[in-house]
Amino acid sequence: MRYSCKKSVEYDLMMHYKLHDQYSEELKSRSLYEDCFLKKINGKEGHSYYCVKMPESDKYVYRGKEEDEDIILAKEYAFYKKVIEVIESNIEVMEDFLRVYQNTHAEHINELLKRAYSISRPQLLRLENRAADEWLNEMKRKKSKFPVFDEAGLTVTAFDGTKVRSRAEALHLVGFYIYDIPVVFEYPYKIDGEIYRPDFSTLDVFQMETKIWEHLGNWFHTNEVKRNNYRREAIQKMDAYLQIGFYPESNLLLTYGSKENILDIQALFRKISMLAAPPPDEETLAILKRY
Repeated sequence: MRYSCKKSVEYDLMMHYKLHDQYSEELKSRSLYEDCFLKKINGKEGHSYYCVKMPESDKYVYRGKEEDEDIILAKEYAFYKKVIEVIESNIEVMEDFLRVYQNTHAEHINELLKRAYSISRPQLLRLENRAADEWLNEMKRKKSKFPVFDEAGLTVTAFDGTKVRSRAEALHLVGFYIYDIPVVFEYPYKIDGEIYRPDFSTLDVFQMETKIWEHLGNWFHTNEVKRNNYRREAIQKMDAYLQIGFYPESNLLLTYGSKENILDIQALFRKISMLAAPPPDEETLAILKRY
């Protein structure tokens, strides 16, 4: 289990394809301004006036100020055109990368070796962590025995087809995918006769330990009543998780939304990457024990 550069690029490439289609539509709707050239003239009292050189004309025609529609549309056309140029350049680079990329999985490396150095199947199984796949399959099997919870609330479709409840949850799944972390969405845990479904159950593949994740999107809600009710319910769930051995920031990992329920994607991916990193080696642990 490790960070997958290829998966990250594949995801970015998919997003670039979508952006290209989106901006191409915007550009097309402003195609009248394709060969339009703007000239900015600074007038009295700091006001700017624009003249437009339209196709099949050598003269600039006065079209007005910054807020006039022709000026706005001409600027937007130039903006979308430049965006598309950048996107197409990025797509070309990413497609070239994926064309020559080779994965580092043990089986692929084994195929590249000369026959005298090839590793037997049992040796490969020891080199690669098959226990992670077994954990994932078993978790999915057990979850399938429970009915889907609040199916009407699963309104967002993640990149892999998983139905989730928010865009923030969908972004969590992207991070888990990129860093190759086994994950199950809303796996049910029975605690004191009740069923609790944390947002994600993940596997720390280095310690072979299940860790659960909760995204507390409304922890900083601007409405005091909603914020306090949300926090009270979240703390009640944390107390329940303690009963089955999940402790905050140990094996119960938490992420938060801002006051506007906006997710910091960089902070999220940094946290996910920590789960994908191996624990400190013995030498480092020996140093830490001195303090």
